Amino acid sequence: MQLLMAFFVAGLANVLILLWFQRLYEPALFRVLALTYCGTLVLRYSLAIYLWLYRTETHFAVMFWGDSQTYDYFGAAVAEGWSHGSWAHSWSQTLEGGVNRGFIYFVAVIYYLFGRNVLLVQLLNGIIGALTPVVIFEIGLILYNRRVATTAMLFTAFFPQMIFWSAALYKDPSVMLGIAVNMLAVFKLRQSLSPAWIAAYMASAAALVWLRFYIFYATAAATAAGMLVRHRRGMAFGLVSQLGLVVGVMVLLLYTPVGREVIQQSHFFDLELLQNSRMDLARAGSGFAARANVSTFEGVVSVLPTGILYLLFAPFPWSLTGLRQTLALPDILMWYALVPFLIMGIASAGRRLRQTMPIFVFTTALTVAYGAFLGNVGTAYRQRTQIMMFYFLFVADGLHSRGRRKPADPPALE
Repeated sequence: MQLLMAFFVAGLANVLILLWFQRLYEPALFRVLALTYCGTLVLRYSLAIYLWLYRTETHFAVMFWGDSQTYDYFGAAVAEGWSHGSWAHSWSQTLEGGVNRGFIYFVAVIYYLFGRNVLLVQLLNGIIGALTPVVIFEIGLILYNRRVATTAMLFTAFFPQMIFWSAALYKDPSVMLGIAVNMLAVFKLRQSLSPAWIAAYMASAAALVWLRFYIFYATAAATAAGMLVRHRRGMAFGLVSQLGLVVGVMVLLLYTPVGREVIQQSHFFDLELLQNSRMDLARAGSGFAARANVSTFEGVVSVLPTGILYLLFAPFPWSLTGLRQTLALPDILMWYALVPFLIMGIASAGRRLRQTMPIFVFTTALTVAYGAFLGNVGTAYRQRTQIMMFYFLFVADGLHSRGRRKPADPPALE
């Protein structure tokens, strides 16, 4: 019964999404997006079913189920409390509950409405993961052209590293979609001040606060940088856009639970606490730079070169240990092969910094933060996806720029 319910709800959601795509895009473009969306969905659903079937086997669960067990347990407990009229929040005072409450609430809502259906959450997670490439496509259309946008979408949709995390109960797909929608809203608002895109920006910013709060600050920095550069419609439009977003963010922080969450989570920025967190990660089986001390500014600077190297390229093929890292080898080799094109694309984007500023600021901020405070190969590999989806835009531009002396199309955003 759970299997049928999961596929019925997910199937209905997919039909509605495809109908929405059909209304948004011309027939030729809709066909490309629909095939990409359905193709990546099949891969994510196939892996989801496999993980669901073997999730109760202890060794398998330790290797591949990971945080899914935590979200399932807490989500079920919260949903059970709701069904009995209880709104207790004691669970949110635990470390796991405090850091992950946003996705725990998401799981709890699904369980409350449809019963404790793990597979349904997996399938819905697959939908969230499959929507992110479409958002990257939209950003690609604004910054580049249809060919570059399509290539970036395909990388985001089918790169192995992008698929795994949306096949189980992980919050990574929701985080990635929230980031992508937030960045798309910034680019759209630079073109025209639309209430719909202001709402999209506010909703995605709020979601990021609840899902992975520190990313909110990186997106806020990218927003500020994007709005401060010169606009195609002149200084007056830029000032109006900035004022609108500033007012919106102030409302979000002062008059909604999001603001209280930002204040509550701000203690995590204490360098001593970050040092303890990094030390725990570094002392794990795949840790690195265990002696680094990030409790001081000098310590942060000293560990950055090593941390960024691991963030962007680990696990290294010559140091693979265990089944999980070995399974990542094809993914790693594919990424290494794309690095030259990434460099070409970054160089090209650097010459158009006015247009690409928000992505540059976001990826740089997150790369520096993760490089300094992640001391574990597995964690670095996992978090890299939040940066890679934007790097795929640069990779696609680098791939299509070979033999091209100037950009194929003039940028859509000035």
